[in-house]
Amino acid sequence: MPSLVRSLKPHLIAIAAVAVAAAARYLLNRVLPPGAVPFITFFPAVVLASWYGGLWPGVTAAVAAYLTADWCFVPPDGLAIVNGNDQALIELAMFSFMAALIVALAHHLHQANARARSAAADADHRGEMLRITLASIGDGVIATDPEGCVTFMNAVAEAQTGWTSAEAGGKPIADVFHIVNEQTRQIVENPCELVLRTGKVVGLANHTILIARDGTERPIEDSAAPIMDATGRIYGMILVFTDATYQRKTQSALQQLAAIVEHSDDAVISKNLQGIITSWNDAAQRLYGFTAEEAVGRHISLIVPDHHRDELAVIMERLSRGERIDHWDTTRMRKDGSLVDVSLRISPIKNPYGEVVGASKVARDVSQRKRTEEALQFLADTSASLAALIDRGSALQQAAASMIPFFADWCVVYALRPDGSIGNPASAHRDPAKQQLLRDFLAEYPVDWDSPSVTVQAWRTGKTQFIPQLTDEQLRKLGRNDRLMKSLWTLKPQSVISVPLKIRERTIGVISFVQSESTRPYVEADIPLAEDLARRVATALDNAQLLSSIRESERQKDEFLAMLAHELRNPLAAIRYAADAASLPAPESNGEMLDVINRQANNLTRIIDSLLDISRISQEKIQLRREQIDAATIIERAAMAIQPILEERGDRLRVELADEPLPLFVDATRAEQIIANLLTNAAKYSPEGSEVTLQAFAREGEAVIQVIDHGIGISAEMLPRVFDLFAQADRTLDRSQGGLGIGLTVVRKLAEMHGGAVSAHSDGEGQGSTFTVRLPLSEAAKPMSFAPVDATAPPAALNVLVVDDNRDTAQAEAMLLKMHGHKVTVAHDGRSALELFESIQPDAVLLDIGLPVINGYDVAAKLRERGYKSQLLIAVSGYGQTEDRERSLRAGFDHHLVKPVDVRDLLALLHAPRV
Repeated sequence: MPSLVRSLKPHLIAIAAVAVAAAARYLLNRVLPPGAVPFITFFPAVVLASWYGGLWPGVTAAVAAYLTADWCFVPPDGLAIVNGNDQALIELAMFSFMAALIVALAHHLHQANARARSAAADADHRGEMLRITLASIGDGVIATDPEGCVTFMNAVAEAQTGWTSAEAGGKPIADVFHIVNEQTRQIVENPCELVLRTGKVVGLANHTILIARDGTERPIEDSAAPIMDATGRIYGMILVFTDATYQRKTQSALQQLAAIVEHSDDAVISKNLQGIITSWNDAAQRLYGFTAEEAVGRHISLIVPDHHRDELAVIMERLSRGERIDHWDTTRMRKDGSLVDVSLRISPIKNPYGEVVGASKVARDVSQRKRTEEALQFLADTSASLAALIDRGSALQQAAASMIPFFADWCVVYALRPDGSIGNPASAHRDPAKQQLLRDFLAEYPVDWDSPSVTVQAWRTGKTQFIPQLTDEQLRKLGRNDRLMKSLWTLKPQSVISVPLKIRERTIGVISFVQSESTRPYVEADIPLAEDLARRVATALDNAQLLSSIRESERQKDEFLAMLAHELRNPLAAIRYAADAASLPAPESNGEMLDVINRQANNLTRIIDSLLDISRISQEKIQLRREQIDAATIIERAAMAIQPILEERGDRLRVELADEPLPLFVDATRAEQIIANLLTNAAKYSPEGSEVTLQAFAREGEAVIQVIDHGIGISAEMLPRVFDLFAQADRTLDRSQGGLGIGLTVVRKLAEMHGGAVSAHSDGEGQGSTFTVRLPLSEAAKPMSFAPVDATAPPAALNVLVVDDNRDTAQAEAMLLKMHGHKVTVAHDGRSALELFESIQPDAVLLDIGLPVINGYDVAAKLRERGYKSQLLIAVSGYGQTEDRERSLRAGFDHHLVKPVDVRDLLALLHAPRV
């Protein structure tokens, strides 16, 4: 209904306008003659209707006006077309023409207005659409006027430049859009100026950086274009740009990827689903031998050997499912027909729709890796087999056999024996039929150590020798005769690597690896493996020798402990028996029993002293206190010291001294010990009642001292080791000679410390022995002077404090001192000693070191700190090292005695005058 009303409204207005025109004409009848200008008021009605409503309302108004005027105002009454009034028809025709003209003109005008309104609406719509479009696109958009000032910016442009449209409006675009060259940082010409000047589309320069208002930089890409009409008039410019950060990164990544692929050490190949090769890099050419021109366009089976063709179907089927294949180890074929071990990684290539269209394959040569893996396994197996060997001979033979057949067709190993000589070689051959031939060849034709062979050169130079291909001439030089040449031609050596076996930079042998003509010759790359094998063989030989030495040391240690137990139990047994006998009611035997106890205590002391001496000598803790003395004096003291042993065995000592003096600059105590040990050794290993001879004479600036016995002698096997620690010729159970096997070691060490030497000689078992000591002669010995001592003056009784945590030792020591007329007080710890000292004020203190609560060093130091300077402080301790004595002196002790103390030494110190 509303639409019908809207459509009839222009026609109703047209009729209303005609009605108004008729009323106006009716009023004109009063002033105009009847019938004059009947249509004059109807023309405005037609114009009004046509202007307002357009064509059809105008037609309605024209028809209605004609009928009304003709009916009402054209005489005679009635319609002129009916009554035939010519004048009326003429007026009607004129009105119709004019009305039609008015309607036509109004219609045309109406159409023009409609078109104008439509055009304006379309323009507004297009403008709005353009604004929305520019605001919505993802690129930055900036529009300017003809002067280059900003008129529009979309949101992207605002975000990337840091300017809002309101802030940028009217500003020159160069102020808003600031761009520089990425590499030079120079300002780039603003495209707006170039566009406005040339009227052409301008692309931005490469490597352009947009610097935002806040300093943020981003690479951009795009262009600027003029805004112009059909006549070419420029109304402004529009600039469109985009952030190219992602594109730059992508481009860089693609360039890097292309460079990586092109320069990769791995072969990179692509193919389509039909297996046709589409790309082939330089590494593929190096690996397979085919150039890109030869490979691209051909089927991938070009490089697949026949026995691996079935892999292709499996690989393509997995790729078609979109699977990735990693670490496919297989074999491929080179252009020359040789095979190469490769590891493949194959990835499907997909189009934008996710469809698999091909594959990319990366192939890596793993020939060396496989050989390395095999070599490592071989090394591990070889090391394990060698490490399990404990015998030198077995180690040599296993070393040679282990190299076959993985690394050599045959192998020969030479090594030093423990005595330094070169032993017979160990050998192995991969052909059992030639194994014995090789052994016979080596046995019959030993290495000529003056020849230029690689084995000899490796031993002499200590460096690896390598012959990649033995020539006939080289073989002829090795073949010294026809039989040797025949053997060589049968063994067919082709290539040789000889490596010295070294331990701690010392060459202990040579291992030679040989390839025959049936296998590939050695190359430079084989040398590191050969040297590694040589190191392992050398280590195995050294370990076998060390293990043998350790076992020998263990055996000697066990024997030494057994001997030590034997040597300790003998005097302890004698002391125990003598003590038991002394407790029986037989006073006449007490003196004899005391002699036994005294002798055996001396034996125990001597054993302990020997152990301490060898320990101190081994640790280089002995300091020599040299003095000028004649050898005769030392010999006399040694003879006196050894006299009880000789008497006990019924032996005789004959001393033969040179007439001239033998001056020495030595530690007299240690020199005496050298001679005493040799005399004791001679007595122990001689039959009872025999004679021991001691000779001393000068020879070539040295004092020569010889001890000669007629005892059991020394075997040729034992003679080189007679001065070694724990070495003894006697291994029988009766242990009639006794001893720990360390006395001669002490002799050698002490002689060497004095710049001398000692040697042994024997014609064999049962032929006696001669031990010779040589010491450098010095200036004439100065006569020794002693302060006169009044032997008749009785010793003064002293007040003595004895401190020892061992109650039996303290009691025995106190009893002994009391028997010599001294007053004795006993304490068993450091604190009690300090308290007793304050109360009794003793003249002397015999102080143990290892005391509970407060040790002996601290007790002595406290006493000296309290001002007790005149009291005699004597350390009595089981600690007798040099550092123990020095520490005693620093703590304030006057003397240091080592348990067990000789009572005569103790009494001498107590009775000696204080300085």
